[in-house]
Amino acid sequence: MIDDFQVADEYLGAFRRLVRRMPVEFQTDEAFLRTLVMYLKLGGEKLAGHRIEVEKAEFVTEFTLVKRQPVEEPVSNESVADNESSDAESGKDGVDSSSGNSEVVDPEPD
Repeated sequence: MIDDFQVADEYLGAFRRLVRRMPVEFQTDEAFLRTLVMYLKLGGEKLAGHRIEVEKAEFVTEFTLVKRQPVEEPVSNESVADNESSDAESGKDGVDSSSGNSEVVDPEPD
């Protein structure tokens, strides 16, 4: 692959020196070789060598995120029990829900 890859004569010596320091899997990667030539053109052999070192470095790919939740103030049981009992007695819509049957109440007795 390297033999087929075209590099300008002014960068050829530096390119060959860099290729010797590269792992084999990068030597066959045409996209990486193009990137390496671009780094040679932009910043010289030192910048291109740094790019190879960064590519060789192993980065942590697995990690664990820990999300902390704020501490909630406990709700007193008395206020919760009072709200539940008043809702149960009157029902949320005003109908007596203490018994299973609902009954119609005449507001004016005869």
